[in-house]
Amino acid sequence: MNHITPIIYTTEYCNMACKYCYAGSAWKYPFAKEINENFRLKLPSLFKFINEVMSYNKFVHTKFIFHGGEPLLIKPENYKKVFEYFRKENYDIEISIQTNGTLINNAFINLFKEFNVKVGVSLDGPLSLNDCTRIFKNGNGSFCTIFNNLKKMKYENLKFGCLVTLNKTNIKNIDEIYTFFKENDIPFNIRPIFKTKYTVPKEFLITPQEYAKSFCKLFDIWFEDETENLLIDEFASMIAQFIKPIEGLVSCAFTKKCSEHFISFDMDGNLYPCDRLYGIPKFLYGNIQKYSLKNLLNSSKAKNLSKRWEILSKTECKNCEILKYCYGGCPGNGYFYYGSYFKRDYYCKAFRMILSHIYERVKSSLRNKVD
Repeated sequence: MNHITPIIYTTEYCNMACKYCYAGSAWKYPFAKEINENFRLKLPSLFKFINEVMSYNKFVHTKFIFHGGEPLLIKPENYKKVFEYFRKENYDIEISIQTNGTLINNAFINLFKEFNVKVGVSLDGPLSLNDCTRIFKNGNGSFCTIFNNLKKMKYENLKFGCLVTLNKTNIKNIDEIYTFFKENDIPFNIRPIFKTKYTVPKEFLITPQEYAKSFCKLFDIWFEDETENLLIDEFASMIAQFIKPIEGLVSCAFTKKCSEHFISFDMDGNLYPCDRLYGIPKFLYGNIQKYSLKNLLNSSKAKNLSKRWEILSKTECKNCEILKYCYGGCPGNGYFYYGSYFKRDYYCKAFRMILSHIYERVKSSLRNKVD
């Protein structure tokens, strides 16, 4: 049985204007009252979607990811209606929110505690790095606001971690990034900047080689650091893959048929394969108000997308030494860099370099311990 992880696109708007703006966040946005009223009016559509997801998953444990735009433009009391619905229906769920972290306040902290929400916060390192790109619409940097909110969550023992987007402005500052998160005892992961349906300025984009070099450097620093147990999930997962490869363990992109395991939903009821492809008409499955989730996931369009790995395994990835680990990578990167969902990931070369490096480091370490 396939198991779907839903990504709920709560709003397209954002209160920031990040220079590399991967989600169109530089737009002006309406008053918060209007955004929240729109969200409230569309709750019946969301509840219908939740019910169908749980039914599709045979009511087993399911992770719901709330995304945006900036999802915390939706007020805590409106999220509470959704989270209380989960409880009322006695659904076995896990709640996760990915946020820019600037709008976290006591009301959100209480909400996160009450419903055991896992929070991911975008932060690109210390002030000198983060504020080069992650700014408010008035041009001011966001670091101090975000960091103060992280300290509040830490004080309340909330589960959270940070996501660093590697781009031209911070990719040569790996030591500084690691030291910052280590000194503040904040778990984090990294990801490379990528093209999207919005215009990403070329001066922020990086090459696969640049990404691999920085990733491997960060891994070495972490791997050799015997003074701290700083959690970087992606590194631990990659090491585990060499012991027993598990599809999708490292990333949603490292999955044979990610379109069968993830679904993106907006408050109008539209469904897409994932948030990377949200809003692109050719990837629209349909609307939950008109068709059932099961029918949409079994449509010819959805079935066609699930053939991606079958195609890649016979073409571009046929003789690749890491095919059982990455399965061609993210189809979104294939689409935005090469114009086709069925092309391999732009960062393919980086994955080969990274996995080879980690394998050799771990093998060497084990050999030294045996000797």
